[in-house]
Amino acid sequence: MDLLSVHWIYLVGILVIILTMLARKNVVVPAIVMTFIVGLFFTGSFVSGIQTVFSASLVAAGELFNIFLIIAIMTALLRSLDSIGANEQMIRPFSKVMKNATASYVIILIVTYGISLFFWPTLLCH
Repeated sequence: MDLLSVHWIYLVGILVIILTMLARKNVVVPAIVMTFIVGLFFTGSFVSGIQTVFSASLVAAGELFNIFLIIAIMTALLRSLDSIGANEQMIRPFSKVMKNATASYVIILIVTYGISLFFWPTLLCH
């Protein structure tokens, strides 16, 4: 498969975005501009280049919506646990061994790993 000019422009766009992130600047404008340029070179039409920007935004929004939804649900669940004090009750049995930050981290790691074993899909569940 031969690399077309569009592939090289896409690679340049990725490099521009990475350099922009390394410079700690906003990547929105370079991403939109490079999306337009890739669409322009791919289709050969100015109007299609603009449509590419909007299509890419819709696809990204559709993909990110699921992530935002999960974050919102988890935040709501954590706040509801906090409001009834359940988070403190879950930690209370381990508070005697949680004397410092390192011990607390290790205990939470072990307990979380133990709990995750019950939810991890295994080969036994066919």
